Amino acid sequence: MLSLLFLLFAQCNKCKETVDPPEPETPTQYVFKWNVVFGNNDLVQGQTYNHIDGYRLLLEDFRGYIAQVTLYDENDSAHVIQDIALLNWFTDPQLTITADPISVKKIGFSLGIPSSINTNTDPTTYPNSSPLSVGGAAGMFWTWNTGYIFYQLNGKTDLTGSTTAPLTDPIAYHCGDDTLFRELIFDIPDVTVINGQTQTWNFSLDAQKCFWNDEDTLHLDTDYLTHTSGNLPLAIRAMNLYASSFQWIP
Repeated sequence: MLSLLFLLFAQCNKCKETVDPPEPETPTQYVFKWNVVFGNNDLVQGQTYNHIDGYRLLLEDFRGYIAQVTLYDENDSAHVIQDIALLNWFTDPQLTITADPISVKKIGFSLGIPSSINTNTDPTTYPNSSPLSVGGAAGMFWTWNTGYIFYQLNGKTDLTGSTTAPLTDPIAYHCGDDTLFRELIFDIPDVTVINGQTQTWNFSLDAQKCFWNDEDTLHLDTDYLTHTSGNLPLAIRAMNLYASSFQWIP
């Protein structure tokens, strides 16, 4: 009997020794990068560029909310992996998001704040770390009942056409209304992301297209100011131009 018990004990120990411990799970990361330019040049805060109408143009503040960062799988089901981010476009920003691995056939994100949390929202109810809080919004919120600024571009120009006069004429596009919410979806080559992998997608944002593209032009002598309320038609045009400035880089 003792010999039998000893044999069983030895076999059990042997079984324990052959069981490998589970490997620690490595998170899957999705990285979204934006390269921000003005036409054929890098966008630099404080640098002067030329408008298509011949005016010199200085950009001072260029920020926007990105919402509902979404991956679409092989069944066209949408997986939202981040709700809200506020990005400073002068910094060539990027988002790094941890989420479950899936097979991805399309990617998308929205410009602005979803209507469900845009108006009638008190930013003081959000923690300081949130981009929707008073501090996190950093001036991208008007008042508690009018909602957030989806996209803000501030700068200066000189409407005299001089090449040497100071740039003192203001430019301000502050777009923030539920009608201005824009969704962008990009078809990409299918990619199957596995556990622990980092998948990166690159985008360009051409700030020049915030002023003109093949369909519209903001003329700085007349189309220089909108805070949405009071000039919604210009805000719609500015938001559409802004949306056209985003491209996926293969």
